[in-house]
Amino acid sequence: MSKCVRHFISQMGSTPNHALRARLGENHAFHPTLHRTIHSSSRTLLAMTESRGVPGKEYRSDNKTVLLLGSGLVSEPVVEYLTRSPDVKVTVGSNDEAQATALARKYRNTVPQLIDANDRRNLTAEISKHDLVISMLPHQMHPYIAELCLDARRNMLTASYSTDALRKIAKRAAQKGIIMFNEVGLDPGIDHMMAMKLFDDIRRDHGTIESFESFCGGLPAPQFTNNPLRYKFTWFPRGVLLNALAEAKYLKDNKEVSIESGQLMRSAQPFDVLPGFNLECYPNRDSTIYKQAYGIDSAHTVLRGTLRYKGYSSAMDALLKLGVFKSQKMNLQGFSWADLTKTLLGNRFMEEEECKRKLMTLFDGDRYKASSIPKLGLLDAGEIPSKIDNPMDALVHKLASSLMMPSDETDVIILNHSVGVRLPSGKYETHRSNLVVYGEEGGWSAMSKTVGLPVGIAAEMIMNGEIKERGMVLPLTKEIYEPMLKKLELEGIVERREVECDDF
Repeated sequence: MSKCVRHFISQMGSTPNHALRARLGENHAFHPTLHRTIHSSSRTLLAMTESRGVPGKEYRSDNKTVLLLGSGLVSEPVVEYLTRSPDVKVTVGSNDEAQATALARKYRNTVPQLIDANDRRNLTAEISKHDLVISMLPHQMHPYIAELCLDARRNMLTASYSTDALRKIAKRAAQKGIIMFNEVGLDPGIDHMMAMKLFDDIRRDHGTIESFESFCGGLPAPQFTNNPLRYKFTWFPRGVLLNALAEAKYLKDNKEVSIESGQLMRSAQPFDVLPGFNLECYPNRDSTIYKQAYGIDSAHTVLRGTLRYKGYSSAMDALLKLGVFKSQKMNLQGFSWADLTKTLLGNRFMEEEECKRKLMTLFDGDRYKASSIPKLGLLDAGEIPSKIDNPMDALVHKLASSLMMPSDETDVIILNHSVGVRLPSGKYETHRSNLVVYGEEGGWSAMSKTVGLPVGIAAEMIMNGEIKERGMVLPLTKEIYEPMLKKLELEGIVERREVECDDF
């Protein structure tokens, strides 16, 4: 293959769809499936010629087998990526046989397997048949899966945060030579990798990192935000709702700032770094640990947080203040949604106009908050399902039935790192790294791509022997994040950099 052809393939593989059209002409509007095929083809051709740096040698993965636990939306990009190699065989293990079968039918060397994760004996047998286990199950199940992988001496990969429970298991995994690769999705995952690469580039130019702020959000595309939360759910809503009750901690000017449970939504601030989006931000979890994890000891400010469209925190805070987050049992038999709201306001039998006046009083005249309650369906006349016996479960049911993202709507993920840098000259700059990825109409969601593809890439690296660490592995070392970011570029997941100077 000539150098010029290889150069074109390389550029094509690392160029997003819109840039490809600009290069080839605006009439080239690729269908999403064709777009993925182009990226897949370019990657395969490069692999055949380069074979990880060996010219002319075809890349082969030596007949590796993967057990993928979970068949939800983020699983398909994992399967698609891995089965590009004819030597990788994937078993999609799920308690939803129909969903697993539908996924497996789309890709070669892929078979469905009905698996009850709670059936320890059967799951252990399946794990033992495979070289690598990828768990896309709820994060609470990962320690259990990790124990089974450890017993079977099988490597394990997840996109979720590492936890104390996983770290304890990982110490034993290291002794057995087992890899437990975690935090390799979007957030956490791509955010770590982009941050570490940005720090590398700043240090290369002898800059001192004085602050680090990072925000990420998975959101509906702007045209699909017609509700008070400006948000739609791609997973069951309970997790998102519980996050609104979470505590948070971050470092600001060398002082720890703590946010108590129930106060997170009130800490939200406008986010104007990307002014084309109407965003707000608030802290997420414990940011203080990343000063050491990222090796940015010189930073006086370290903050990681969540992005939402403006209005989300106000509507969520209204739900909190109304009391619909309460999990204490109530007799809701025969209750309508309006009955529940009126009961929380003090009188189930009040007239609707009185109810609206009480809402305005509760929210100190904030019309947006007050109007959020009826707009979210909490004054509807429909009856609450009889099995529900507390306000929180009622809210989860209501949002799951009204605000799940339909298949004909698209999403967007937005990730921003802003790093305050002091140059040797004394000049101060803000270095920014931005990632914006849109979902494909009729294809993969942005969230599926940005979680599933890095998982697939990490799995490939494990099977190729490119991961040298054992035990708990995170994508924080150059040997891992540099090749992963390069491979993500081939998939069209490309960051954009900018530098803002204090002297404008």
